[in-house]
Amino acid sequence: CSSWTHPVTGRASLMKKVIVACGNGVATSQTVAFRINRMLEKENITNVRVEAVNLRSLQRELHGALAYIDITNSHMDYGIPTVNGLAFLSGEHKEEAFQELIKIIKNR
Repeated sequence: CSSWTHPVTGRASLMKKVIVACGNGVATSQTVAFRINRMLEKENITNVRVEAVNLRSLQRELHGALAYIDITNSHMDYGIPTVNGLAFLSGEHKEEAFQELIKIIKNR
């Protein structure tokens, strides 16, 4: 978590992170991160950011993360909640995946 200042209240708060990863951390993961961040903003969830990383740095980046958005279909257990990120690419079951992420955010 990193510190940030709320734009309305002016109070310091903690920014929570969600991680999405792909081979190079560029095209696919950045596309998914952008889409989810936009959806979070529409829901007025401003204290969570989805960050795109490459697979080589995934283990390090998951430290302190609320959740992992899996776009590799790896089915690995990283010790934190995992959401199907392929839904955000294809659009199929996107709303269900987003609601799953919202539930994780609210419960952690």
